[in-house]
Amino acid sequence: MLELRKELGDSVSRPKQFDAWIDMYGGEDFAKEVRDYIRMTENAAKEASAEEVERMRGKIFNFKYNDVFYSILNYSIPRFFAGHFMMSVMLEHMFWDQAQNLMSWPKIGAK
Repeated sequence: MLELRKELGDSVSRPKQFDAWIDMYGGEDFAKEVRDYIRMTENAAKEASAEEVERMRGKIFNFKYNDVFYSILNYSIPRFFAGHFMMSVMLEHMFWDQAQNLMSWPKIGAK
């Protein structure tokens, strides 16, 4: 995103908030937070009980196509994380789909 913004320069107009958002994700502070989170996650996985490991292996996220997704990922993540990865992809898609389609909250208690 930083490269694209640099290439586009002022040829496109965008709100200032967009640049701030890109700066946040492209900055070293965010990269450090991601590295710290990955380290914490890896440490938790190493210390997990047998039962917790089984849950991580996808019994909770039992996707029909885990093996397909795993092969597409070129084995860059452990097989048992494939279901978790797919859940994160679906949630990310839902996040952006809601914005694109201007989803509104349901009317609770409305008649």
